[in-house]
Amino acid sequence: LSCANAANDVKLLDNVRGCPLSTKIILKANRKFGSELEGEALVSREPIHFTLDVDSETGIVMGTKHDLCGKSIAGKILVMPSAKGGVQSAMSIAELQKDGFGPKALLYDKTNPIMVQGAIMTNIPIMDCFDQNPAEVIKTGDWVRVKPEQGIVEIERK
Repeated sequence: LSCANAANDVKLLDNVRGCPLSTKIILKANRKFGSELEGEALVSREPIHFTLDVDSETGIVMGTKHDLCGKSIAGKILVMPSAKGGVQSAMSIAELQKDGFGPKALLYDKTNPIMVQGAIMTNIPIMDCFDQNPAEVIKTGDWVRVKPEQGIVEIERK
């Protein structure tokens, strides 16, 4: 486990053998909006432009040079290092959400005000300014609990 020695890891032990059952990693965010939810993470090492990189009719990343090319963002906790795009990208999130192809939540190391507005308009939880870059800690397939009111994200490895 890449973050096994991090100070914010919580290890759950088997009471009989003292063996690790699972490891929960907790990230703390300074800025957050939305309701608590959980789901599977989809992590990108690069930002997504929701207008240019995502098919609006399917929610599938179509940018051929993008690291998520061919993957669907629908219903995922989308994790990226930063936001990309402006007003049109925020409007595209609204369209994706309306049609059922939007992400469950957006986790950024750093976002921009327009993406925050787009998330608020569509009621998508959004968090940024974490104590660690979530795109470097969270892995695709991890189970993630987003808790904006507490300012934390809990990650369980899968």
